[in-house]
Amino acid sequence: MKFRIIVFICAAMMMAACCGNSGNKSCKSNEKTCGKETTEKSCSKTCAATCGKAAAEKAGCKHADLMKIISAQVFIKAEKADDFLSFTKELIEKSRAEEGCISYTLYQDPNDKSTFLFFEEWKSQAAIDFHFATEHFKKFDEKMGDFYSAPPVINIHDAKKK
Repeated sequence: MKFRIIVFICAAMMMAACCGNSGNKSCKSNEKTCGKETTEKSCSKTCAATCGKAAAEKAGCKHADLMKIISAQVFIKAEKADDFLSFTKELIEKSRAEEGCISYTLYQDPNDKSTFLFFEEWKSQAAIDFHFATEHFKKFDEKMGDFYSAPPVINIHDAKKK
């Protein structure tokens, strides 16, 4: 649960920089097309997911052609590192099979075997939203508290689609 809360906080902070009173032109255009209320309610989604790709492109929204990259550094109790690797196999396998997943990789720090990095590339915010709603992610999220030695560090970035 902590993982999901932190991801949502990060997404909300990122989108707050885009929407609201920031003056970002792409979101101001989105407000014209979709209405201010719709834009404000949907700050956790891309403009394309909110209004549809055609409306977002018409409004000049720069988010319509962006993919999402997530890097999540997780700190695991040293005695549970091997169990964590086994536990994540199902999550990684099923996440890679999701339609919106471009890549989904877990790396282990060679200098600190209890520190890991999830590096994920997603086609859109809608793909991430779908991922967070899957049973395999919910199962992962529910059990992660047993593994953490410290809170994860999660970053979400926009990037041009490949």
